[in-house]
Amino acid sequence: MTPQLNEDLTRPIRLGSQRAINRIVMAPMTNKQSHEDGTLSAAEVDWLGMRADGGFGVVITGAWAVAPEGRAWEGQAGLYAERHLAPLVGLAQRIASTDALGIVQVHHGGSRSAPEITHTRGISSSDGPDWDGASDDDIQRIIEAHRAAADRVRAAGLHGIEIHAAHGFLPAQFISRTDNRRTDRWGGDLDGRARFVREVVRAIRTAAGNDFVIGVRLSPENHHHGIVLEETAQIAAWLADDGMDYLHLSLGHALASSSHEEGRRALEVVRALLPRGLPIVAAGSIRTPHDATRVRRLGADLVALGTAAIHDPSWPQHATDPGRLPDVSPSTPEHLAAAGVTPPFLQYLREGWPDSIIETPTDLTPGPEPVTKT
Repeated sequence: MTPQLNEDLTRPIRLGSQRAINRIVMAPMTNKQSHEDGTLSAAEVDWLGMRADGGFGVVITGAWAVAPEGRAWEGQAGLYAERHLAPLVGLAQRIASTDALGIVQVHHGGSRSAPEITHTRGISSSDGPDWDGASDDDIQRIIEAHRAAADRVRAAGLHGIEIHAAHGFLPAQFISRTDNRRTDRWGGDLDGRARFVREVVRAIRTAAGNDFVIGVRLSPENHHHGIVLEETAQIAAWLADDGMDYLHLSLGHALASSSHEEGRRALEVVRALLPRGLPIVAAGSIRTPHDATRVRRLGADLVALGTAAIHDPSWPQHATDPGRLPDVSPSTPEHLAAAGVTPPFLQYLREGWPDSIIETPTDLTPGPEPVTKT
């Protein structure tokens, strides 16, 4: 047998000042495995470390909150207090024992924050029924919170951060034509709507210097929120000028056609509009080596695996082994436990994607792929 993975995906690639040993990324995923006070748990460190051991060139954490009011789910790690630093050092040491790059995704839920956890009203680009529009002081405070979070990541010894500006979280709420109804410098035309995420990138780059990786995750299109491919590409080009090292496109299905450009895929459209030198990570229903190879050929420089990484921590190693294929869902709870899935994460999967779990030996019907919500 021959390896199922195109050898191009096993070649190194540079992300800013850092070198990834291959182009296979563990996608950021909500896993609810950390502590109530935002402290990173040993279980989540083990979860991430297993994927680094398994050959992923880049391991991206789930979305970790930069501010208490930005938390969006139980078990979400935080980056907003000094108590959060020591466990980060432990994670950095764990990642350093492998060949992987360790990237922390930084996050503010905005209007999608959970009031039952934050015990306060949400905050967004504009007013809403359960949240307030951000004042200038709020905006500057949250930009500073992103910078301080990145400082903690850098001080811990990890390789970089990824700003979560997708999935309708706070930066996406500023980008959105429908959510952002501001008439000041933080709204209006694309330049104004992109200002918030650009200022976050600039603040982190100025503080961190050039030896720290900065990525940004964007949803390339969303009809309901007025996000379109051409504007996403323009924002990405601006962010590259501001100091972004890679763009992470969160696609529902990386191989699916664009909802706006008939007959074309979103990845192809954005890739064609950006400089070839800007690395693109593509995520979205990439499960098999064949999927990964096809997505790479569409223009992705790296492929990010979510569900596949849950079920097989050693997917990159298995994908290059001529004698076997990576494991794919569904899996038994026992298999998932051995893969680092603790009870809170297992319950989250059961509630959201029950068909990905084999509860009994006779329940072998594959189900839809879990779509990560981070």
